[in-house]
Amino acid sequence: MKPNREFIQDALASVIVDPRTRALYELCFMHRHHFQDDIVADKLRMMVRVCVEQGLLVNDFSAELVAHRLGRSGIDRWFASLATAEHLDLALVFELHKRVMDVFSDLPEMQARSLAAKYLHYHFPELFYIYDAGLETAAFDLGEGECGYLARAEHDPIYGAFFSCCRKLADKLAPLAGHRLSPRELDLILRAWRDRTMTRSTQSSDHALAA
Repeated sequence: MKPNREFIQDALASVIVDPRTRALYELCFMHRHHFQDDIVADKLRMMVRVCVEQGLLVNDFSAELVAHRLGRSGIDRWFASLATAEHLDLALVFELHKRVMDVFSDLPEMQARSLAAKYLHYHFPELFYIYDAGLETAAFDLGEGECGYLARAEHDPIYGAFFSCCRKLADKLAPLAGHRLSPRELDLILRAWRDRTMTRSTQSSDHALAA
């Protein structure tokens, strides 16, 4: 089954951002630089709480240690390159994700991938798609197959494929939404589709057990 206009509109109706998430967007907007470790640590702690609320546990994570690493990683130069680019350079997007993911390398790979995507999304909400394994499954389900990403050794191929699929979905679903979907809006749709799929799977299992 494919999503229809009603499903898209219902998913987008939940676009009202809760106060904590709104505060995180504002904090990242006001403090995009990494001059003060304490502010960076505050951003990281808030993001980890968002991860936990969305079902992604982040194990043995020290916000203070990672804030110190980020401040000395060259991330402000990477951010400046992205902010001043005349057009969206996907190679730069994927490179930046991989660099931030490497800063989180003490975490398991999937957690590092997801946290890096979230960190970049909250600083550049119009450019980066939020990643987790459930959203990846929903994106490929809605994308109905190959998303056309050519993996490069210096980038993370899983996030690259997910990102490419999301860009295609933003165009594909635009007629149903009435506009091209932002990464935040597509995140809402993917979560709604994931929840719908899980609910139907549970109902099918219950019916099979009852039969």
